[in-house]
Amino acid sequence: MITLKYIKVFNGVNECDIYLIGTAHVSKDSVEEVEKIISSTSPEGIAVELDDRRFFSLITNENKKISLKKVLEEGDFIKFFIYLILANSQKRIGESFGIKPGSEMKKAIEIAGRYGVPVYLIDRDINITLSRLIDKMSFKEKMKILWELLNSEDEDLEVNDDLLKEMVEHPEKFTKLLKEISPTIYEVMVDERDKFMAKRLFELSKGKNSLVAVVGAGHVEGIIRYLKKLESGDDIDLMELIKVRRKKKSLTKVLAYAISFLIIAIFLYAVYYALNNPELLEMITFQWVLFTGGLSALGVLLARGKLITALVAFLSAPITTLVPLPLAAVGTIAGLVELKYREITDKDLTGIINAESIKELLNNNLFRILLVATLSNIGASIGVFYCLGKFIGFLG
Repeated sequence: MITLKYIKVFNGVNECDIYLIGTAHVSKDSVEEVEKIISSTSPEGIAVELDDRRFFSLITNENKKISLKKVLEEGDFIKFFIYLILANSQKRIGESFGIKPGSEMKKAIEIAGRYGVPVYLIDRDINITLSRLIDKMSFKEKMKILWELLNSEDEDLEVNDDLLKEMVEHPEKFTKLLKEISPTIYEVMVDERDKFMAKRLFELSKGKNSLVAVVGAGHVEGIIRYLKKLESGDDIDLMELIKVRRKKKSLTKVLAYAISFLIIAIFLYAVYYALNNPELLEMITFQWVLFTGGLSALGVLLARGKLITALVAFLSAPITTLVPLPLAAVGTIAGLVELKYREITDKDLTGIINAESIKELLNNNLFRILLVATLSNIGASIGVFYCLGKFIGFLG
């Protein structure tokens, strides 16, 4: 199940025949047909819809583990879940057909090695793609996509041979549907990557008579469209397509920092006010430690975290609540401590998505760590606002 498109491109130096093989990524037929086409066309180079990360994962048969430590430190849970859900969905569809996703890419790489033909990785780095996607999506759109993916039933993911054939032969129907459902996802996941891969192919074609490119069927028409634009003199700025905008200080973040500094100011003023009253100073200090640390530790215990994590949360919350930095948040610290004592496996990564009950989620190590991080933060925050109310009462 593939689609084969041919285009002759003049790149300003020479003409090059480019054969675009559009595949379904999870079709066994695609693997066999890719081998036939490459063998019959004898290209001077084989391009594949992969980046460095996915290439090494494919040829070594090892999936690079997601760094949960990095996720906790950055607090970018949305990006983490979208990556996890998309990867798991493709894996499940592939398993239903008895084939590993990306097998046709691997076959193309094997054939290239057999004939001594260079392999070119033409896709954009997956991390950049996901970062740009998260950056461009509104909060409402993120929540909507996550909700729909997390609540999809197994039958929603069922893909049969007829549907795969339809996806390959008429990919425009599915890309049009995606554009209607989420213009942002279409723009970043399809259109931007069409531009990126077209530009890479255009540059690679210089000095070569023929190239074969193995890509997803949904990218074929877009790549051809942009190759024609490049041939006619239009340009595509690759640097613009790999740019990840630095996060601006949103109103929410500015407000959060303002509240943090207000909390510090009230706390310090309360301490200053009580300097000449040892009993009051002792009570203020005791209450701050007890409520910020105690409620943070309680959050850890409610999440069924380790006792050592609860102790660390108790000791660190009174200090971290006075430091308005994400890396110093008690939730980050508690999550990292819990991570040290819980091993995350592939079963946890897929289980958090496929869980059918709260009990299953609570028995999932990954979910438990994220819950520990969240509830310890919430507990400390409740303690902070309780203490502030008390302090303002003292000052009054």
